[in-house]
Amino acid sequence: MLFYSFAILFCVENIVNNYQNYRPKTLAEANQIILLLQGNLQSQKEKIQTIEQQYENLQRQVANLIHGKYGKSSEKLPEGYIQLNLLDENKSIEKQVEDPNNESAIEIITYNRKKRNGHRNIPDDLLRVRIEYKLENLNCPCGCGNQLHKIGEVITEQLEIVPAKIYVKQHVRFKYAGCAHQNQVITANMPNQPIDKGYAGPGLLADVLVKKYDDHLPLYRQSEILARHDIDISRQTLCGWVMQCSDILQPLVEAMKPDLLLSPKIHTDDTVIPVLEEGRDSTKEGRLWGYLGCGPPIVIYDYSPNRQQKWAEEFLRNYKGYLQADAYTGYDKIYAAGNIIEVACMAHARRKFFEIVQTNTKLGCSKDGIAVTALSYIGKLYVIESKIRQLDPLAKKALRRRKAKPILKDYKKWLLQKSKRVLPKSPLGHAITYTLKNWIALTRYLGNGILDIDNNAAERLMRPITVGRSNYTFAGNDRGGKAAAIIYSLIETCKLNNINPYEYLRDILTKLPNTLNRDIKSLLPYMWQSQIS
Repeated sequence: MLFYSFAILFCVENIVNNYQNYRPKTLAEANQIILLLQGNLQSQKEKIQTIEQQYENLQRQVANLIHGKYGKSSEKLPEGYIQLNLLDENKSIEKQVEDPNNESAIEIITYNRKKRNGHRNIPDDLLRVRIEYKLENLNCPCGCGNQLHKIGEVITEQLEIVPAKIYVKQHVRFKYAGCAHQNQVITANMPNQPIDKGYAGPGLLADVLVKKYDDHLPLYRQSEILARHDIDISRQTLCGWVMQCSDILQPLVEAMKPDLLLSPKIHTDDTVIPVLEEGRDSTKEGRLWGYLGCGPPIVIYDYSPNRQQKWAEEFLRNYKGYLQADAYTGYDKIYAAGNIIEVACMAHARRKFFEIVQTNTKLGCSKDGIAVTALSYIGKLYVIESKIRQLDPLAKKALRRRKAKPILKDYKKWLLQKSKRVLPKSPLGHAITYTLKNWIALTRYLGNGILDIDNNAAERLMRPITVGRSNYTFAGNDRGGKAAAIIYSLIETCKLNNINPYEYLRDILTKLPNTLNRDIKSLLPYMWQSQIS
């Protein structure tokens, strides 16, 4: 408030200094001076309003920066906030579900949980090693002279682990001789190996890749782990293995791309990956773009040295369908061609209002307001989505039209009213403008049941990269960024298909050097069947 007081005093002082030595001689001159003073006062009011807005924005930026560094990432409303009419909406939807005569009733899926014999966290198919405890003396302790006999068992299960076992695999090629006419020795052939003349087997290479790109263990830590087994492998050697493996695995990712582009809908998002660049003291901002289809479970990551629109345009050059993404302007040229239809993310729009509520809480502002009401409207839409998640696309479309469309209609009308009452450059103004500007793309999910209300599926693709870069910090160069994209693509696709990434990579690195190009499709994660020896 002291800041505002100084601003007002400064404005008043300017007015007084300009007119304190001037004496009007006539009534017309006095009226003219009054008009000038009124104009000057209005100008000073606008300046004060601008200063207040800038001060408020700076407060919010500081609060958001502090929360981003030290706060929780959850986007739940703070305790005490009530999403308007949300409970009533829940009741109406639940009533619809319970009505068996309602054609649009939402299917309730039930299942019986399988009863386990042991602890719920111990899989049934794990090897069991029995340690039996018997009584040494089977005489009845009461002294009656009878012998005790076994009537059952009490089993207590514990999980145990044996540290990684490292061994040397010897490839022994027999040599043959015996030709009476030529002094010739013939040696038996051995299969091609992932790294020609290298001493790393497929299992070790797969372990290095999974530990770095799934377990997020930097290579120098892996070198230290190997050292505990008296095996000296430097970080530089491990890095070389990663680069060579990415070259071997690249054809698999290239073979996955045509299948991905056949999907009627693709989710996409991107995130920063710091990259070292020769001649620079600091890292540059490379990018990893994630693309997720809705056909076969496929995730493909694409590396680019910057965030120019040409990279996404190049990747999606032959695609026709829906693209669900954030409102990045680099996609505008892609949508303009007409083959790709924009679908926006309601979670992005919601986040802008949520940050306002969150900042108001930090600054001790009032709990009610425009931002909370906006979150209430969006909350109703997500209640509907939670109820129809398991339905087929046609049923989703019908229920969205019936339930979500009226809410969106009221929401837009309300936004248009509020847009006239808020400052355009204020956080609220930005949030409302963003929502209205992208309204068509935000509500496009109503027209097709395969579409989602938000792009959270793509945002989840970025989590492994976010966790990974906080551990290994940066990629050594652009080639390292491309290697990361290739390996992330295969590991995350394995996880989508419920495949153990280590088992897959171990098997693939064994087979791929001896597989013809025409047979590569059979090795893709969603086509692969484990045949590990």
